[in-house]
Amino acid sequence: MSQADFRRSLLVSCDLRKYGAADDQLQRILQELLVQSLDRAGTAAGLDRSSWHRQPLGDEEFAVLPSDSPESTVVDTYVRALAAELHSLNRYRVPEAKVRMRMAIHHGVVVDGANGFPGRDTVLLNRLLSSHPAHQALEDFPNADLVLILSEHLYDTLVAAGHTTFEPTDFRKVDVTVKSFSGHGWMWVAGADVHAVNLTGAATTKPEPAAEVKPPAGPGSVTQHAVASHGGTVYQAGNDMTIGHPARGQGRR
Repeated sequence: MSQADFRRSLLVSCDLRKYGAADDQLQRILQELLVQSLDRAGTAAGLDRSSWHRQPLGDEEFAVLPSDSPESTVVDTYVRALAAELHSLNRYRVPEAKVRMRMAIHHGVVVDGANGFPGRDTVLLNRLLSSHPAHQALEDFPNADLVLILSEHLYDTLVAAGHTTFEPTDFRKVDVTVKSFSGHGWMWVAGADVHAVNLTGAATTKPEPAAEVKPPAGPGSVTQHAVASHGGTVYQAGNDMTIGHPARGQGRR
């Protein structure tokens, strides 16, 4: 391996909730909204996402950022902009069509491979994203649009050290055990109290009393009621879009 193959960068990965349960038409729409939301959040945060090395995977995106990317801007400004973007996007959408996301961020070693980025730090990022606490948070808070998991390194050097607008108590230390991997991450839930996530049976670190977590900036939430007829489901009331039959696909989650 040459020295040019080795560098340290921010790694960002995200995944949509219950994408596999949607039919083909809705999956296509969700893919478009995923990219749109990430791009708009990047623009709002002053980040050039065209400079990121991105690997699209349908309902997922894995990105390696340029080595000089500002960590606090990505972890703080970009994440908050994404939470606000999703909140605005989802406020008139029925539950089946909401764009709800898990995101993991880590700073570590990047190694170029023949078919991606091999290495322990890439594995760590994927395990954080796939962790039970991240999934459970979206289950416990159906109105939450974004769950963020930071690696211990990023939490310690940015959030706990006071280099973001987050308070340390906005996050919760959680166990991450996926396959043969076992470690910890720090979780934040947009617009909800992360310490209220029910992780019974999963080891977590008991936090200090949490400060009140405010919903992301943007228009207030609107309660939506949709009516389906003849077995159909209304997916987006704002555009009067319907899909004639319930989704038949088998969900991956």
